[in-house]
Amino acid sequence: MSRAVAFYRKSQGDEEDVSLQLQRERVGALAEERAEEVERVDLGVHTGFSLHTRPASEDRIDTNEDVLTLLEALRAGEYDYLCTWDDTRLARDQFFWEVKRAAMLGDCEFVFVEEPPDDELTFRVQRAVESDVKRREIEKSRAALEARAEQGHDQGRPPYGLTYDDAGERWVPDRESGEFTAALDVIRLREDGVSWRDIEDRTGVSRNTARRIWERQERYLQEASVDA
Repeated sequence: MSRAVAFYRKSQGDEEDVSLQLQRERVGALAEERAEEVERVDLGVHTGFSLHTRPASEDRIDTNEDVLTLLEALRAGEYDYLCTWDDTRLARDQFFWEVKRAAMLGDCEFVFVEEPPDDELTFRVQRAVESDVKRREIEKSRAALEARAEQGHDQGRPPYGLTYDDAGERWVPDRESGEFTAALDVIRLREDGVSWRDIEDRTGVSRNTARRIWERQERYLQEASVDA
């Protein structure tokens, strides 16, 4: 029986973005065309950069548990096809070649909705340029981030259910969207031993997002106590 894995990821926005929904539809359909059995790896909104271009302390694609599990499965030859929108969904820097090597070891074929350039040199140059641009962006923003950290301000895109205060300095509960309440529901259900799949069914919060909420549970509970 042929097996495929459908891989979804986007770098910015939120879980309900049209582009992410389109990935899930088109890539899922592509995988079903190629194989009799299809599994899915859905990172949702997640960085595509790795240790090749990001500091070890930052969120990276090469530390994501779903990605690491996927690499092991590729090396073991568990899939005949890895389907995704394009090569940049797998990674936006040299980590792509680590995924490619794992697939080659397991005799797994990459299948894209949008094919990369046929010319290998062009493809490699594009990858190198993307990595260099990201490195320069990191260097430019690092000083500003360090200054915010020294002042005790929160940084980056607020987690699910949180938003910046009026001063743009601290994450506070996002009451208007209802997401903060949903995040607290996730924590309560997980404390009761409910599975990630059932949590998704009950709250509408994706499993990946629910796991990130659980990892930050202390912050959510702290904000809930302050907001009470």
